[in-house]
Formats: sequence, structure tokens, C-alpha cells
Amino acid sequence: MDSTLNRTAVDVGPREARPGLALLLALLAVPGSTIAWDLPAGGLWIGLPLAVAAIVLGVRARRRHSGTVMATVAIGIAALAIAQMAVWIIVASLD
Repeated sequence: MDSTLNRTAVDVGPREARPGLALLLALLAVPGSTIAWDLPAGGLWIGLPLAVAAIVLGVRARRRHSGTVMATVAIGIAALAIAQMAVWIIVASLD
């Protein structure tokens, strides 16, 4: 009995990067860091993971040259959401 089989490889991962998903996550990070700021632990547990995921997906999309404008916008919005959270933490610690 032959232990090796001649089968073609199956790619189970996504073939294209997802700049649309990156933009969606970036747009969801904004209310996740503003509206959810009054919740326990603030927007850090809602907005921050969404923004980080948007940046990761945006960078992957830019590297694959798929929807580079949308990916750049997603990276920019997510970075602004993270910067906003950092400013709010600094201002809150000064009180």
C-alpha cells in the first residue's frame, strides 16, 4: 500500500486581501472608542482591538496591492481612533 498520494494542494485561506473588511473594522473602531468609553475598561476593550485588526488587514491589503486606497483610508481611520484613545487616557490621568 502506497503511503503517499498525488493530490493537488488545497488553499483554504482567502485569496485576496480584504480592504473592505479593514475599512469596516476601522469605522466600527470609532464608535467603539467614543460611545463605549463610559463602559468598564473604556473603549480599550472594544475600539482598540477593532482598530488594530483594521490596521493589520489594511497593511496586508496594501502589500498585496488590492484596494490600496481603501486600505490606506482604513489604516488612517484606525490610527486616528488609537490616537484619540491615547489622548483621552492622557487627559483622564491628568484629572
